[in-house]
Amino acid sequence: MRRVKAWGLAIAAMVALAVLAADQTRVWVDERGVTHLTNDPDAPPAAHTAAGPDELESLWQGPLGDEPPVQSGGDREEERTRRLLEGAVADLRRGENARAAVTLESILRDHPTRPEPHWYLAMLDRHRGRYDSAESHLRAFLAASGDDLDSWRASAQRRLAELDDERRASDPSRASDPDGWSTRAGANFRLTIDPALGAGAAGFADTVLLYLEQAREAALARLGAAPDEPMSVVLYGRAAYDRAYNDRFSFRTVGFFDGQMHVVSAAHPAGELRALIFHEYVHAVFRSLTGGDQPYWLNEGLAELSERESRAQPGLTRTERSLLHRRQQAGAWISLRRLAPNFAGLSDEEARAAYLQAAAAASWIEAHSDREARGKLLGLLGQGRSDDEALRAALGLDTAAIEAELQRDIASEFASASTRAAGARSQPQAR
Repeated sequence: MRRVKAWGLAIAAMVALAVLAADQTRVWVDERGVTHLTNDPDAPPAAHTAAGPDELESLWQGPLGDEPPVQSGGDREEERTRRLLEGAVADLRRGENARAAVTLESILRDHPTRPEPHWYLAMLDRHRGRYDSAESHLRAFLAASGDDLDSWRASAQRRLAELDDERRASDPSRASDPDGWSTRAGANFRLTIDPALGAGAAGFADTVLLYLEQAREAALARLGAAPDEPMSVVLYGRAAYDRAYNDRFSFRTVGFFDGQMHVVSAAHPAGELRALIFHEYVHAVFRSLTGGDQPYWLNEGLAELSERESRAQPGLTRTERSLLHRRQQAGAWISLRRLAPNFAGLSDEEARAAYLQAAAAASWIEAHSDREARGKLLGLLGQGRSDDEALRAALGLDTAAIEAELQRDIASEFASASTRAAGARSQPQAR
């Protein structure tokens, strides 16, 4: 007998869900200093995950629901399915969307009337532009869910209607004439919006300007400075962006920065756009203050931390720090000096590690400096000082010293754990 459990959605609603496919959305700066974002799997190997999990609440605007009920004994198959769902949600929380999708699809093969997998697969497909598949999953969710999920059913109905807006924004035959675009000016931003991004233009602009102001506030605290002049931001539907820039890039991108922020947006933006804006705004500020993108590890590390802040994730996870520790032990650590010009020439595995190292180094700097010192650092870089001159003047340490301190911190964290484990193993065993 099918058992529809509200706990599945309630648990997942209170964790961060990766709607931007972390295995597909990537960002990098080319040799001309232009920042690009793409969901093309054939993008340059130095690309990194640019956007990841965000809160389900902000993405779907649905109720958080009740705490999951205490499970007591019961059906073994139900318990197994519950564990699989919780594992998939944990994968989504970490941005491991491909792995989560495999698990969710496997649950549907065994339990095709289970509502929860349809819910999450619909969200993932919607972001990837697979609107027909997203619609199928939403309709399947509505067919499979019971009265205990009434509020979620209402949200699903609303999302079905929104899919039509997303299709229109992605339809090449509907690409809008630039003369018909709307503009909105905020205190710190000038926003230009593709009319294909929805009839509710006023509400759309208000939402995006809110995200931008939040990104500016976060960047000001993180970088210690922000541009004096309002920044220009252009938001495109997929079709309008492709028409304007298909000839500019050799692969499909979702945005770039060239003095303005150019970003592809959904017709109904939520957490995925907010995370992207947080990340990209730091790049824009870094360039405006320093005149370039170097040291690249610092630029990318600060942007990564800002993106994580947008989804309430503080710094690197223990799993990520453990990965860096293993690379350190294996002699695979990549010098920050190597990463200062760019991340070009790295393998996929090295690129992933490079972005983690960059975030770890930026996090170390944040923990050992105040915003005034970080603002001074960027100002000195903007004056043409070398990386090490600017770092020493602002922080008292050069690149090598910061890297050595970071490595010591990582080694100490996991050496302590290893020592405790070794001590426990050395204790006499009870017989």
